[in-house]
Amino acid sequence: MSRTNAVRIVAGATLAATMFAGTVLAGAGSAYAATNLNGHLESGEFGLYYNSGGLGCVRDSFYDDNTFVGDNFKDPSGVNCAGEGQTTNDNTASYWNRDAYQWEVDTDAYRSGIKGWIPAGYSGDASSNFKNEISSNYIDW
Repeated sequence: MSRTNAVRIVAGATLAATMFAGTVLAGAGSAYAATNLNGHLESGEFGLYYNSGGLGCVRDSFYDDNTFVGDNFKDPSGVNCAGEGQTTNDNTASYWNRDAYQWEVDTDAYRSGIKGWIPAGYSGDASSNFKNEISSNYIDW
């Protein structure tokens, strides 16, 4: 094999490896765009709202949460939405599941109490069993 052919093979392999790495990194970046508990309900998150109809401040979740004690509704826009700073625990009127997976909600911490499931993409008001009663949530893989 000539030196020119060897250089071409090495250059081709290097280019292919670089392109593969770029594709993998680009895909990984978009898969993890959601940011847990920042007050912005992003794609891939489950959101709980202070008021019915998806109104008021939101608590956005990307992970399971065994207890909402210490979690608060946030207003990232700075316009003082209803419920800003209020506890999420037993204080939720509506929800929106922007995740690709179903989420479980429970009326008590640590998967206790009444259980409910919110399908992927679904939004709505909490039923009488869950309105102002939700205390934990889990991704239902």
